Amino acid sequence: MTSPSRRDLFGAAIGAAALPGFISTARAVDRKPVLRAAHITDVHITKDREAPQGVAAMFSHMASQKDGKPELILNTGDAVMSVDGKTTGAKAAEHIAVWKEAVKGAPAPIYSCLGNHDVWDGNEPTDAIPAEKKGFALMTGVLGMPAPYYSFDKNGWHFVSLNSMCNWPKYATLSPEHFDWLKADLAKTKLPTVVLSHVPILSVTSQVYGDGCRKNNDNVVPGVWHHADCWAISEVFRKNPHVKLCLSGHMHTCDRCEYRGVWYICGGAACGAWWGGSEYGFPPCYGKLDLFADGTFSYDFVDYGWKARKWQGKELKD
Repeated sequence: MTSPSRRDLFGAAIGAAALPGFISTARAVDRKPVLRAAHITDVHITKDREAPQGVAAMFSHMASQKDGKPELILNTGDAVMSVDGKTTGAKAAEHIAVWKEAVKGAPAPIYSCLGNHDVWDGNEPTDAIPAEKKGFALMTGVLGMPAPYYSFDKNGWHFVSLNSMCNWPKYATLSPEHFDWLKADLAKTKLPTVVLSHVPILSVTSQVYGDGCRKNNDNVVPGVWHHADCWAISEVFRKNPHVKLCLSGHMHTCDRCEYRGVWYICGGAACGAWWGGSEYGFPPCYGKLDLFADGTFSYDFVDYGWKARKWQGKELKD
């Protein structure tokens, strides 16, 4: 009798749910990409729960890929466990120190957007984390972002980092100023474009996050699970057909969908269920992204093998 493989054990442990398969809009699988990237989201690093070891394992997995390591890493928010709510300046400093140490092992530069747990509410400031760092300033600086929202070009592609938190403490809509900035930014380029946001602009994950959005015979998506201005943003994309791909996180579960020629991918979570298991069966993961000169791409959800396999999240019982 042969012993079961790790894959067999993994499947038995979490049931039928796992990661979605490979997706590609590229017309030739053997072409060389102009840019290889990794997509990470919802790292939620903390000194507890063996999170630093998990992040080290993820970066090591990226760096050891046979077809090459990424040239940049796209981080769609919630880098640290939490600096929002009643998190004190001292506790925020602790999370930040763990993040800074962990990213020394990153195999490529990291470009980020802000998540809802990356906005400091200013509770009990310290000399190291002063009151003037309240709001977006603290983590914008920690993550090396030039501003709470920004854009950049690399290897023939344009990247836009949105701030889903710009109306904090409400979030998941763009302010009028941010919306106007997005329109102006996209009008300045015709390069194929990737848009980063923490909260999904468009996603099906909220519809199947347990039955949390079910209201009698309706599904009502909570405003903090999915951009409420998704249609308006999609109208901007319709008028800028060089937008090809939107990457997000927040939901800790994975999906991909296409609307009006734009692909939307929710990348799960590097931490799975906050380093305590697999969120609704989706294990800790990252995305492997190849971008091609003609505006096509390929994306693969990657289970990097972290050991936390316990199912977290609601489960339908027989």
